[in-house]
Amino acid sequence: MNRRVAFAALALLAILAAPRPARAEYRAYELEVVDTLDCRLNKRDKCRSARITTAMSPDLYVQSNGGEDRISTVVLATWMCYGDTSQYREICPRPGPRSPKFNAGDEVRVTLKKHITEGWRGKVEVVYHDDFLGANVVGVRFADRKNVYARYFEKDLAKAEAATPQREPPR
Repeated sequence: MNRRVAFAALALLAILAAPRPARAEYRAYELEVVDTLDCRLNKRDKCRSARITTAMSPDLYVQSNGGEDRISTVVLATWMCYGDTSQYREICPRPGPRSPKFNAGDEVRVTLKKHITEGWRGKVEVVYHDDFLGANVVGVRFADRKNVYARYFEKDLAKAEAATPQREPPR
């Protein structure tokens, strides 16, 4: 019986000490890349931009693609992916929202108290679920504020009321 117990203990120790396959992870970014050089040279009011999904951090992406004098980036969304991107593997897709209160295209108002953007009205561009935060994240563009883009938790936003039409005062 002692041999069986010793053998079982040795087998268990071997299983616990055996190397486990590693799981790599990386952060993915959805970026809005703006061609600032073209904007300045051609004196454009609206700069050309494109959306990309990458595993490069925004600052590294800018440095690798011409530098700050050439392009700028805005982080639209960021999430964690498992696996690796070697050998040109695709980046995992942005996670969808879970029971979202808002959808892309909705008009919202910021209700975050004592924040610089409190009361601002904008349009939802991106909605996704962040597992680390355990909440949906909403990306909002403020067209009337020089196209500022910011991300919020759903609890900090409310549907914007429809603007009431202006009536002329009685004469």
